[in-house]
Amino acid sequence: MIEEKSFPRRRPSKLTTIRKLSKDTNGPVRIMGIVVDASPGLAVVQDIYDEDVKNAGKIQVGVEGSLELSKKYMFIGEVTEKTTDGGKELRLNASIAHDIDTLDIALYKEIQDMEGKVTRTMSE
Repeated sequence: MIEEKSFPRRRPSKLTTIRKLSKDTNGPVRIMGIVVDASPGLAVVQDIYDEDVKNAGKIQVGVEGSLELSKKYMFIGEVTEKTTDGGKELRLNASIAHDIDTLDIALYKEIQDMEGKVTRTMSE
């Protein structure tokens, strides 16, 4: 007899900026960032999707393995709050870290905007 396995469907991840993340963020999220500090299993990432580059947020990201410094990645994961000596801080526990170093971010944003317009038009 063959045993059938079922895998629960995951909720889709929402593309967001690091500044919009909070301890109340529910479900998986996607962020795009550049690695500014890295060690095995952990990296500090600065947002590259945020329009306001000067105020772009940073977050610690837990990953399997190591990430390359100054490379761009798209992360998918869950936001958690961690207590440290300096208080509480947000951390993204990434289940996926995908290299997007060659991605044209401006073109990607343009496509996201177009998709939003089409979706709004179709739902009217």
